[in-house]
Amino acid sequence: MIRNIVFDVGKVLVSYEPDAYMDSLGLDAGAKARLNAAVFENPLWDASDQGLGTPEELLEQFILGDVELEDQIRYLYGTVGNTVELMPYALEWIRELKEQGYGVYILSNYSENMLNQTREKLLFLPLVDGVVFSYRVKLLKPDPGIYRYLYDAYSLNPRECVFLDDRPENIRGAQDTGMHGIVFRDYESAKRELLDFLRDSNI
Repeated sequence: MIRNIVFDVGKVLVSYEPDAYMDSLGLDAGAKARLNAAVFENPLWDASDQGLGTPEELLEQFILGDVELEDQIRYLYGTVGNTVELMPYALEWIRELKEQGYGVYILSNYSENMLNQTREKLLFLPLVDGVVFSYRVKLLKPDPGIYRYLYDAYSLNPRECVFLDDRPENIRGAQDTGMHGIVFRDYESAKRELLDFLRDSNI
């Protein structure tokens, strides 16, 4: 019996478009590539999601990766919330699942800096039954510890949960700890897969 639905956030309930945001700033290809390497593709991005430092401390480390771009890195880091927008289906989907009696939870690799800038966009947060953001627990998916933290924090039986995430490795991590999983590719197919899974699992 499935009782709980667990959602990732980025590219599932919200968009995440760093390339489009950098394009909107009018950056040429060279500057965009350097900033991408200095920020979004920097290993510090994962460290930020893992909460290995304050936003201010992490910013200074990002700058050390390309000191010639200090001003641009500071601006990008301070406006990174513009890479995220709420998906138009997110609230309705969660409300439907809640109305059907399911518990709904959030499990996301998410940094403190990003949350500070996007909290007002995450309109689903008041609707859900629990939230685990990686920076708060110092663990990243697919580390098994973050899934176990979710189960322990909210007294969940993993066999009664199904997880939707856009990264297959995160779904495998969930499955390795006993939770069911669906790889999110797009809303329509994910909603259909979830409905089919719930129907088959709850017969």
